[in-house]
Amino acid sequence: MNNTSLTKQLFFASMISLLFLNCSPQLGFQFQGNYKAADETIEQEESFVQFVSPYKETMEEKMGTVIGVSEKALTKEGRENLLGNFVTDIQKEYVEKKFGLAVDISIINNGGMRNELPLGKITLGNIYELSPFDNYLVVLELQSNDVIKLAEFMTERKNMSVSGMRIYGEDNQLKEFSVNGKSVEQGKTYLLAINDYLANGGDNMDFLMGLHIKENSNILLRDMLIEMIQEKTSEGKNLNAEIEGRQIYR
Repeated sequence: MNNTSLTKQLFFASMISLLFLNCSPQLGFQFQGNYKAADETIEQEESFVQFVSPYKETMEEKMGTVIGVSEKALTKEGRENLLGNFVTDIQKEYVEKKFGLAVDISIINNGGMRNELPLGKITLGNIYELSPFDNYLVVLELQSNDVIKLAEFMTERKNMSVSGMRIYGEDNQLKEFSVNGKSVEQGKTYLLAINDYLANGGDNMDFLMGLHIKENSNILLRDMLIEMIQEKTSEGKNLNAEIEGRQIYR
């Protein structure tokens, strides 16, 4: 048995388990578990293969379902990247439609996007590869000082993608930024669309912990992406994104 076939079996086994598990999101939830490396020393169990096989075939067929078409390869290349712009725009648009909220800023950590989207047909499997984690959609309320901290963090780390904000930095220092084309206003509350991992302080974003939660949903990021892509496809729209100067660092 080679590594490729073993990896596929383990992937489909994990996917099958999702059909039987239904977990509700909680801010602060943490998973603990032990991992064993998958290599040629692990023998194939025939009874397991027979059990998994029919589910595997069904899952392969489902994962191959085409849900949209992309006009270009949406990659993670560059500080500001096409995939990040696409996902954060979609996330912002979804929250505004789903919850009727005027979202000011939408962000995602580049590391949370585990794969890129190819040119041409986009399948259900592509989205599961992009977002394999159970990350839930959250909306936080930020005050002006929180927005400044966010802009400073992004300038220093350069590992985030954003919609609704433009940032300019030099030598890891924030020089100027705007939200929806305007300077930050004292006393104004800003809405941030984000995933629960980051809202919990993940990727060293501990300054977000304890902020007021406007919406704590049970909507997975990948489900949001699938729904929005299918909706755009039904409207005759293809996937696309542009580099727009949202983040410029010298």
